[in-house]
Amino acid sequence: MSNPASGPVNTHGTCIALSYAWQTAGVLLQGAPGTGKSSLALRLIDQSGFGAGSAEPIRGHLVSDDQVLLEDVDGILMATAPPAIAGLLEVRGIGITRVKNTHFPVQLDMVIAHVDAADIERIPAPQVIELAGGSLPLHKIDFSTPSAAAQVRTLVQIKWGLAGLSNS
Repeated sequence: MSNPASGPVNTHGTCIALSYAWQTAGVLLQGAPGTGKSSLALRLIDQSGFGAGSAEPIRGHLVSDDQVLLEDVDGILMATAPPAIAGLLEVRGIGITRVKNTHFPVQLDMVIAHVDAADIERIPAPQVIELAGGSLPLHKIDFSTPSAAAQVRTLVQIKWGLAGLSNS
């Protein structure tokens, strides 16, 4: 992990906290501008959903849009919003709006990168990404597909042990 004395690292992306019962997972969405990070975040915030393995809905809250501060806190990568943009989400075609957000740092559990649907492996091998001095699981989905929000929830459920993979 990174040197705690170095302070937070500002990273391009959108971070969402997904919560179910007592569990919360921090998910960093990454991709080039215009790939749908904010749109996918809005779907995860606006629509509670079940994914593949829960009986109760998984709820989403914004951590930060466009810029995310990442910091190593005792070996755990934490994500928070720069104060100037806390609680703000760009909704393309509407403008910058206030949304449900966390008011505290969230542990970052995975990174999900935008990849065009044609370039996604059907059954990918596990991947990791080095980010702000830490190593996190990396998943790739097409943010524009109708099932993108359910795919994110399913990845979080797999992390929590509420769903499993038959190919692992």
